[in-house]
Amino acid sequence: MTETVTIQEQRHTFWKSSAITSAVLCVILFLVFWNTNDPFWTGIFRLGAFIFFASAVLSYLKIMDGPLEVTLNSTDDLLLVSYKKQGETIQEEEFKRHTIKQINPTGNGKNPLISYLQPGSAAFEVNFTDTNRDLFLFQFGGRPLYFDKPSQQKVIDFLETEDIDI
Repeated sequence: MTETVTIQEQRHTFWKSSAITSAVLCVILFLVFWNTNDPFWTGIFRLGAFIFFASAVLSYLKIMDGPLEVTLNSTDDLLLVSYKKQGETIQEEEFKRHTIKQINPTGNGKNPLISYLQPGSAAFEVNFTDTNRDLFLFQFGGRPLYFDKPSQQKVIDFLETEDIDI
């Protein structure tokens, strides 16, 4: 085994600000709902308070989940990728090195929301010799993982030392 690279996925402070904003709006709409006598507006404010309560809970759960740590190893025949969450390995993948044609860092231009929330972040696409489709190298739960500039440079340096085309 050669050197190992460990990086964390980029997380935006969107989840923290979303949780706080949703909780404040939930409390405000609940107080308005509690002091309104009109049944129509009572229903509207109750629904709004519930929506913001659910948004606050889901955002808080996303914050508690924490970022993924991605560890990249290489052997003579394989490129190994393991995903850890809070120190526990939850998924491992291996790619045969002779099937990898090229790995490209891609901008987040495919998703304009990610471009707005996380400028400068990028994912890595891999081209294989046995397929024409571009796949994401780091993908967890059906979503590509995005990394900031220093993490991208670590991965690029690692791949260059392992003689994998970038």
